[in-house]
Amino acid sequence: MLGGINNALFLQGFRGFFALAIFVLVLKWAFPTKKDPVAKAQRKRDKESLRQLRRK
Repeated sequence: MLGGINNALFLQGFRGFFALAIFVLVLKWAFPTKKDPVAKAQRKRDKESLRQLRRK
């Protein structure tokens, strides 16, 4: 192509941004944040059980 924009390449790059956004959303869904109250309670229970095991 002489002196123009390669539309196919442009659209391929644009789709990459959408794929990355979807990938980020999937990762956020798969791994809970530390602010999640349910996960926080689970971590607290795990720490307490480890402390009890170390005491024995």
